[in-house]
Amino acid sequence: MADSDRGYISQYSTEDVGISILVGSNPTDADGAVTVTMVNTDTQSMLLTRTAAHVGIGDYQITLTPDDTAVLGNYTATWSYLLSGDQKTFQASFAIGGAEPAYDALTPDLKVMVDSVWIRMADMFDSPSGGPNLQTWAMTNFNRGRIAQLARIALGRLNTMAQPISNYSLDGSTGTFPIGQWGPLLEQLTWIETIKHLRRSYLEQPSWEGASISRLDRQAYYDRWGEMLHDEEANVEAQLSNFKIQQMFLGRPSILVAGGAFGRYSSINRPFMAARPRMWFANAW
Repeated sequence: MADSDRGYISQYSTEDVGISILVGSNPTDADGAVTVTMVNTDTQSMLLTRTAAHVGIGDYQITLTPDDTAVLGNYTATWSYLLSGDQKTFQASFAIGGAEPAYDALTPDLKVMVDSVWIRMADMFDSPSGGPNLQTWAMTNFNRGRIAQLARIALGRLNTMAQPISNYSLDGSTGTFPIGQWGPLLEQLTWIETIKHLRRSYLEQPSWEGASISRLDRQAYYDRWGEMLHDEEANVEAQLSNFKIQQMFLGRPSILVAGGAFGRYSSINRPFMAARPRMWFANAW
């Protein structure tokens, strides 16, 4: 399986991937074409070699098709270009994993939130691949898809755990969650639901009565995760209070001039943020 902390692309999906070239903190165009080569690092086979499209100052991207994402495994993308006459290369790693409907249906911003929760376990050492031991067993399904499902539970809790009641959904069918402003709150609640999920997995660890077999005892994990859950629940209280206050319109200033709202408070001045492809950043100093 894929390394825990690699970028994740679902099998048979269409995905835009790109690179942003920065000199210091300034976006900068390459001297000419930017090419990308992708290799399956498990088999050392070539996936593709393409010229990237120039989509903005310093921004280049390609679109991976379902044929490109058909084979599961770990991949390295190597971007090559000239900058001020010097040859430059940049490498980034990603994994193509099994299709996960709950994860695949998320917007790019929500996928970033799920990935952030996943990364919190990437350096754990209980399983051979990194992360909690329940990833090890063949019949388990602990992955980004499961965390996406837990995010839906977390959002349901957020909607109903205090007044005023809201009806946000992950797919926007009953209300689009303001991920740009309140993403950290949803991420924290998703992390809490993930901890609860881990505790459930350890709830029925058996005890070997009358046996002298050496083994790794994971029964104490339930209590240990419970201690962390207590701390994380305490951390979210202030975030939740601020969120609910805003939902009651108690935390928003208003300016009325001759019966109307003007300036930066006007509804016509809300910025629109278009979805961006998965981007890597190459810094040249």
